[in-house]
Amino acid sequence: MSDAIPSPRPQHSRSSSISKSARTHSHQRKPSNSTNHLYAIQENQKADMMDTFSPPPPTSINSTMKKPTPRSSSSWRYYLNLFHRQVDSLFDSSSSSSSSSSSLPTGPLLPQDKHTTAFGGPAKPSSRGWLGALARSTIVRFLLFLYVVFSIFLSLHHLWTWLTSESVDARFGDGWIPQRTYDQDKTYSVMDDMTHGLKMSKMFTKANYDTTDSIQPFWLKASETPATDDISLVTVITPGTWSELERLVDYWKGPISVALHMDHTVESMTAITQQYNSNAEISKRVDIHLSESARPNLSVLLPRNAERNLARLFAQTDYVMEMPSNKVPTTDIRRTLETNKEMFDALLRAGDVLVVPTFGFPEQESTLYKLPFSKPRLLELVGENTMFLLDKHWKPNTGPTDLDEWKVASTLYPVKRYDFHYEPIVIESKSVQPWCAERFLDSRSACLFSSYLTGGEFWVLPDDYMVELPETEKSTLSAFDNVIENRLYAKFYWEQCVHHARQLDALGLWKGKRSQHIRTQCSRVIQNWGKGLIGKPE
Repeated sequence: MSDAIPSPRPQHSRSSSISKSARTHSHQRKPSNSTNHLYAIQENQKADMMDTFSPPPPTSINSTMKKPTPRSSSSWRYYLNLFHRQVDSLFDSSSSSSSSSSSLPTGPLLPQDKHTTAFGGPAKPSSRGWLGALARSTIVRFLLFLYVVFSIFLSLHHLWTWLTSESVDARFGDGWIPQRTYDQDKTYSVMDDMTHGLKMSKMFTKANYDTTDSIQPFWLKASETPATDDISLVTVITPGTWSELERLVDYWKGPISVALHMDHTVESMTAITQQYNSNAEISKRVDIHLSESARPNLSVLLPRNAERNLARLFAQTDYVMEMPSNKVPTTDIRRTLETNKEMFDALLRAGDVLVVPTFGFPEQESTLYKLPFSKPRLLELVGENTMFLLDKHWKPNTGPTDLDEWKVASTLYPVKRYDFHYEPIVIESKSVQPWCAERFLDSRSACLFSSYLTGGEFWVLPDDYMVELPETEKSTLSAFDNVIENRLYAKFYWEQCVHHARQLDALGLWKGKRSQHIRTQCSRVIQNWGKGLIGKPE
């Protein structure tokens, strides 16, 4: 074995033909990603460039790019800068396209027409190109950013409200005052928790509970809303007197509030609904409040006086005029009220009522009647004895309305011969006047007696009047019912005298003008029942 040390191998380049000439290109290995137009670089230039762009030592890289720990004092700056860069990239529509294009080869490897779509060749225009342009829009990205921020803050607000809210509703605090009944726009009321039947039975205390539970206010509601200072005509009808309502609408051009008394049958309700919708004037101006009853005829389950109160209660105006459906106004009463609005408002709000005289024909068998539409023409017919002044319970032309004074009257005049059976048609305030006594099946005089005892004056209109026409349906009250009604009314007279006398005395009005009617009308009653308790009897 020889001890000679082998000579080192000469170091060679892998390429056997590396030329140091700048113009030699043969047998030179080229990188696959280089362009077709390259120029050779001198060796000394290469060395200079390597020196210039030499990377920093690893230690310097590690020191500058070290990620801050959570305990670092500048960690919040790092996350803030990171968030800032993310927001900038969100609104920079060219960043995504530039970053993706920089990673692709700059020169084609094959002729362009030989490329496939996957390798950058020609492709058909995409039908969804506008969606991509919309997604790259800075405005769209900005709006999306605002939406996200708004959603976050809204969620935080609801979460905070839920966490800090009390377990008990604030509406039931110490300062809570129940205020509302049916008006949905006002404060919550304890009446919301009451059943419909309970509320209606309290309103109509003399009626049967099951019957009041079936009452439906505004069962059919008018399409027009009247002015509050208008007059609502208030009446009660049945399916058999529907034709009287249609006739009444032709003569009365104002709002009408109707209580419809009927039994609960699908056929009857369907027929009424169709007739209501088929008449444009009725559907425009008439509110119908349904009063269903197990018995089709009038009964103590829901008296007619209670139905009058129902129609008055849900009238949409400040003033009402209650009347039977077989009477029609032949003069423009609404115009009279509008012309004398200031004077009439003062009277009605003070508790007075305006009496509308009623005239009728001596024979109610004819089917054709020539109605007078002016006071002179009416007086001609009265002089010919073809029409008469009608006050129920009195003979023609002899009632408290006083025909002789009405003939010559040119202004309002008071009723001087009032009697507790007097029941004229009156215009009254919806809210000031007492309600009809519901113990009676059908007694309009009971509705007005309380108004008179509380000091209300009855003023007769000098130029307006009603005309009574034959009834489509006769009264269903039996002779026995009439006897009971009369006996109840006699007791009612005494009771109302004592009740209102005590009320006026409690108000300190017993010695004033307000108590003049009750002291005159109830003198004997007060002497027997109220001696020593109610002032000094007359």
